[in-house]
Amino acid sequence: MPYVKETCKAGRTIEITKRFSSRYHKKGISRGKNEKPTPELMQAINERNAETKLRRIINTNYKAGDLHITLTYEKDKRPTPDEAKDELEKYIRKIRTLYKKNGQELMYIMVTEYKNKAIHHHLLVNIVDNISVKEFVSIWGKGRPKFTYFDDTGQYKDLAHYLIKETKKTFKEDGSPSRKRWNSSKNLKKPETKKEIIKAKEWRKDPEPLKGYIIESDSVREGYHDFNGWPFQMYSMVRDAERGKGS
Repeated sequence: MPYVKETCKAGRTIEITKRFSSRYHKKGISRGKNEKPTPELMQAINERNAETKLRRIINTNYKAGDLHITLTYEKDKRPTPDEAKDELEKYIRKIRTLYKKNGQELMYIMVTEYKNKAIHHHLLVNIVDNISVKEFVSIWGKGRPKFTYFDDTGQYKDLAHYLIKETKKTFKEDGSPSRKRWNSSKNLKKPETKKEIIKAKEWRKDPEPLKGYIIESDSVREGYHDFNGWPFQMYSMVRDAERGKGS
């Protein structure tokens, strides 16, 4: 009675999803309701999927000491969304040039928020030697940037949730600077995902972590798929900073 197991390795995190499906279904597996999703449910699912994708990208490409920069504008210099798009693109080009002069490659993710508040940008960048925070400030020159350093947990799901929430109501609007939830450099690494068929009657009720990893207790979820009603289990684990060194 096999099930599908998906494993996604993103930086120091590993996310596991187990599910039965009609293709591998055998007698004895209970199934939830199979209902047509409502528009509200579809929106919730889309938000969740977008957050999952962004979380995995961030976890794969960023580490302790990297920067989350919030770029603001002085009150008398606030641009329109279209103008802000041009300003941000110019800023990225200047920073990329700065990185190249120092023999480094810029990796970035950027999000713009403008609805019901002063327009501003969120920018995630890899930090490198020989480039100081002061240089990011002087190149911007349009307001007072706020800098937040990535912590050493390796799990940045709260940041991904925040950034997706920022653009939830605006990214599809005509006035949106990019009509995307986020924009990023093309050199970002992709998380490693693999699927396998596990020949087992059922999965372990209480998942166990791999050696050197710790299960995130708040990540363990079980239930029935929103569309097809088949059971699923999902959870994530993070490499222990001490026990997982070198792994």
